[in-house]
Amino acid sequence: MPCYLFQKTIDEMFCYNEKNKLVNMRLTFILSAIAGSGVLLLSIFFLLMRLPNNSYREKIEGNNIVLIVMDAFRADRIGKSRNGVPLTPFLDSIATDSAVFTNAVTNCTWTRPSMASLFTSMYVDAHQVVYDNHAHGEKNALDALSPELPTIATYLKNAGYMTIGIQTNGNLFPELGFSRGFDVYRTSLDAKGTLVTDWAIEELKSASSPFFLYVHYMDTHAPYNPPETYLKQMGYTPDALPEGERAIVDNFLDYLVSHCRHVTGQIEAPAYSPLSEAGREAVKLVYDAVVRYTDDEVARLVNEVRRCAPDTVFIITADHGEHFWDHGLLGHGITLYNCELRVPLYFSGKGIQPGVIGRMTEMVDVLPGIAGILGLAPEGFWQGNNLFSHSDKAVYSRTKSIAPVYNTDLEMVISSGKKLIADNHSSARYLFDWTEDPDEKRNLAEEEPDTVKRLEHLLQRHRQRNLRARKGEREQATLDEETLEQLKNLGYVK
Repeated sequence: MPCYLFQKTIDEMFCYNEKNKLVNMRLTFILSAIAGSGVLLLSIFFLLMRLPNNSYREKIEGNNIVLIVMDAFRADRIGKSRNGVPLTPFLDSIATDSAVFTNAVTNCTWTRPSMASLFTSMYVDAHQVVYDNHAHGEKNALDALSPELPTIATYLKNAGYMTIGIQTNGNLFPELGFSRGFDVYRTSLDAKGTLVTDWAIEELKSASSPFFLYVHYMDTHAPYNPPETYLKQMGYTPDALPEGERAIVDNFLDYLVSHCRHVTGQIEAPAYSPLSEAGREAVKLVYDAVVRYTDDEVARLVNEVRRCAPDTVFIITADHGEHFWDHGLLGHGITLYNCELRVPLYFSGKGIQPGVIGRMTEMVDVLPGIAGILGLAPEGFWQGNNLFSHSDKAVYSRTKSIAPVYNTDLEMVISSGKKLIADNHSSARYLFDWTEDPDEKRNLAEEEPDTVKRLEHLLQRHRQRNLRARKGEREQATLDEETLEQLKNLGYVK
C-alpha cells in the first residue's frame, strides 16, 4: 500500500507556501553559504525579518481541528435503525452537545469536485475540478486542483498547525493536488475503517499541538463490504434471496455500474436483470451495516482524540450521498436529487454552541466556519460564509458526473424554500418544495413559472461570479496503475 509521508524540510522552517517557494530556496542557499561562519543564528533572524508578511506567522494558541469525512454517506440514515439496531448511535449521542446543521448540502455529488469545494471554499465552476479525467476541448474542466489554489491544509499550516491527512479515496491522492499543505498525508487503497482509525491514532501520538487532522472513511462507498459481524447484527439472511441474486448483492458494484451506464445512455441495456424487492432490500441492508460500522469507527477515533486532546473541535460530514433506487437510480454523481445532495454536518467540541441549526448551509461554508472558530481572518477568494454567523442564503450545486460520456450537466439552487434543478443538456427544469417534498415527487415547474424564472436568475448570477473567481490552471494529472485500478473498481474509470 503506498504511503506518502511529507516530512518537514528547511522550507517549512520558514512556514513554506507556494508563493514564497522561491524566497525560501534563496534563503536556503544563503544559509548554506554562511553555515561555516559564527553568525548563523543572527543571519537567520535577519532573514526571517525580511520575509514577506504572509509567509511567517506566529504559532497561534488555538483548538485542534479534526475533520472526518464519511464517503457516500446518506444523511437520512442518521437516527434510523434496522432489525432494532441503531445505525448511528454515536452520531445520535453527540447531537445534544454539537452544532447540527440539518439543511447542509454538497456542492457536487461526487467526491473530487465536492472535496475540492470543501478544501478551497470555492464552487465547482470556480475551482474547475469537474471530471475524473481531463476532458479534451473543455479548457475549464480540470481533473486536479490547480497548484495556485490554497487549501484548508495550507491555510491552517500557515496559521501554525501541524497538518495530518489519512486518505483512502484514489480521487484525492497526492497526484491530484489534495496533499498540498499536509505535513503527513498517509494514503491507502481500499483501507477498511478499522485501519483508517488505527492510522489516525498512530499519527496523533507524534503530533504537535495545535494540529489539524483530516480522516476519510470509504466504507460507505460501493462496493459496500462491512465486516461479517455487522451483517449478522443487521439480520442479513442471504439464503432467503431469490436464486442468483445473492452473488449480485455480494458484489453489487458491477450491477451498479451497469445500471448507471444504461441510464446515462452509454449502453443500450443493463448487463443484469432487475433485482427483486428482496434483493433491493438486501442491498440496502448491507449499506446500513457499513453505516453502523463507520459510526463505530468514528466513535473510536473521536473518543481517543478527546482523551488525549480535549481541546479539539470535530467536524463530521460526508462528501455526498447515494441513490438506492430513489427516482429509479443507483450510485452518485449523476443527479442533484436530495438522496445525493444532502449531507450530515456536525461541529462538536470546545467553544461550539450546541443546537440544531436549520438554515441552508453548503460545503464551501465549512472552511470559513473553521476560521471563525479559531478567530482567523478569512481568505479573500473564499466563496463560502461562516456557517455560524451568516443568515439563510441561497446554496448551489453542480455536477458533470465524472466524464463527458455520462451526458450529465446539472446545476441546482435552493432559495426561500424552493429548489430548482436545471438540466443543461435537455433544458428541462425541475422545481421542488424543499420542506414539504423532501422525496421530490412533485415537479412544480409548470405550476410556478415565476419561481423558476427567479431561481434561474440566481443561477445566472452564480455562474458569472464563478467566472470572476477562477484561479489557476494545470495540466492533466498522471496516476499510477494501482490508483487507476482502484478508481476502476469504484466505478470511476472504464
